[in-house]
This record gives sequence, C-alpha cells and structure tokens, in this order.
Amino acid sequence: MKFTFKQAVFAVFAAIIIVGGFYSWQFIAEQNKPVVPPKNYKIGFLALSDKDVQSENFIAFKARMEKLGYIEGKNVEYIVKQGDRNIKGDLENGAKELNEAGLDLILTGGTTSTVPLKELVNLKTPVYFLSAARPELVVSNLTSPEGLITGMSEGVVSLAGKRLEFLKEIDPSIKKVASIVEKGHTTAAAAQAKIDAAAKKLGIKTVVIEIDAGKYEQIFEKLKTITRANGIDGYIACTCLSNEKYAKELADYFRKEKISSINAEVGIGAKLGWLATYSNNRTRTGELAAESVDRILKGTPIAQIPVQFASDILFELNLKTAKEIGATIPQAIISRANKIYNE
Repeated sequence: MKFTFKQAVFAVFAAIIIVGGFYSWQFIAEQNKPVVPPKNYKIGFLALSDKDVQSENFIAFKARMEKLGYIEGKNVEYIVKQGDRNIKGDLENGAKELNEAGLDLILTGGTTSTVPLKELVNLKTPVYFLSAARPELVVSNLTSPEGLITGMSEGVVSLAGKRLEFLKEIDPSIKKVASIVEKGHTTAAAAQAKIDAAAKKLGIKTVVIEIDAGKYEQIFEKLKTITRANGIDGYIACTCLSNEKYAKELADYFRKEKISSINAEVGIGAKLGWLATYSNNRTRTGELAAESVDRILKGTPIAQIPVQFASDILFELNLKTAKEIGATIPQAIISRANKIYNE
C-alpha cells in the first residue's frame, strides 16, 4: 500500500498529537495527585464523647486529610482521648497526656475541650479546634493567634438568635419558647442571651429550665412542664449533651405536645423528627479545618492561621412533624430548605 506525501505528513502529525496528548494527560494526572507528606504524623483528639468522634466535622476532616495525602494507617495516626467534663480533672488529665505524647497536633471538638489545653503552663503541641462556639475563651487575637491554638468557629452562639427568628418564620403563632440547659455549660448562657435579645424584638417570651450538669436524665422530669397548657408552644435545643443524647425522645415529645421545635445539629434535628434544623454546614467546616491543619503540619506558624468562622448555613424541615403539630409552613420557606423529611 502506497502513501502519498500528504497522507504521510498527516499520519506523522496525528501520531505526534496522540503521543503528545498521552504524555500531557499523564503529566496533568501526576500534577493533580496529592503530595504525600514526608513523614508519619500523629494527631491527637481530645473529645468529650463519642459524639465528637462521630461528628460530621471530624468525618469530613479525615476525608479531606486523606485527599491531601494523609492516609490513616499509612502515614497518619489519630489518637483519641475522651474526657468527661463532669468528672473533676478528667479533661485536664487528658490534655496533659496528649501534650506529653510527642504528637504533631491535637484536635479538639470545641471550646470546652480546648480550655484545659489553653490552661497548661507548658503547652508545646499545636492545637486546632474543629468547632468552637466561643473561640475568644481560648484565643485572644482571633486574626493572629498569639499562642499554639487556633481553629474553626461555628455559630452555636452567634446563630442562636437566628434560630428563634427562623422558628418564628416557620410558625408565626409562637408566643412562648422554652429551653432546657445544663448548669455551668460553656456556651448555654451566651447562646441564651442571643435568644433573649431576638425574643424581645419578636415579642416572644422565653423560659430557661436548668438541670444539673452530668445528670442528663433530669431532662425527662423537666419536660413535664413544657406543655401547651403552660402556654409553651416552641422549643430551642441547647447544644448540651442532655439535649443531644435524648434528641429522639425530645422530638417525639414535642410532636405529641404539638410544640414547634428547632435543633442546631443536622444529624439529630429534623432527621429525627424535630420540626426544623438550622446549622452550619459542618461537612464544609471539617474540610476547611483539614486545609488549615495541612498548612500547620507543613510548617506554617499558628500566628498565620487565623480563627475561621463558618459561613455556610444549612436548614432542614420535617413536613410530617409540621402536619402532626398543625403547623402550616409557607411554600417560600419550604423551597429554601436544603433537605425535606417526610417521616
């Protein structure tokens, strides 16, 4: 078979394009591979409970870390230490233990578990909080942290008033809202102040009912006072372990009592039968945290890692709950929901 000169030139150019394209693709693929960290890292996690370890923040953090080249069991190890805030000295001992363990970094779930590390006289390990409601308690200069502590801040406190406003928007008939909180909880008082301020503007009365720290079962006795007969028609969850531990029982109770309810936790809010959830996007928060931790592990000083404030908001609705309690939610609100539950 004979080729003309024109056909031969075309074949040569085609071969160059194919071969060049193949090697270009290989080069691009190689460039897009995560840079494998040059050592084996040990990252501690001072957690308050299993909830911290199973949180969306931590799950998303680890997933993003893996994409950045930190493969658990290969070049990074996560060492979890749980401490009970209700046992004197337990968190403090956990903080000391992790600080002396020769770790590359210590993660915490939030403000409460970060405070014992902040109070160590010889803190030598960088600390990164995944979700601090009150970062000012552990970092004085939020834009240029002065010590070894920085992290992500979520709107547990800052969004508390917004949750009430949103609940009122969902159910305009609300006149009196209750919350059950634990005495001495790190963020409860600050969050309640935001709720009270919003309530005043909305013409809503608020009721705060306290239970003893660590005695979570007391919540059931206090629930008996939260009834329509007592004029209470709304409930805002405290981000306390009691409200989190018994989230499903609370949701069922509010359905039965026909009380509009809102939670700050995606996993235990509308999904479990609460009327609504209003929360930060904690998956995104975890991903951002991983990107900052990657910079710290690669040598960026903490002073150059400012505290970040989560800005992505998620809200979810449970229309079955709305129907059961007799709440008619405007279609304009339904259309804004990130997720709708019908069970």
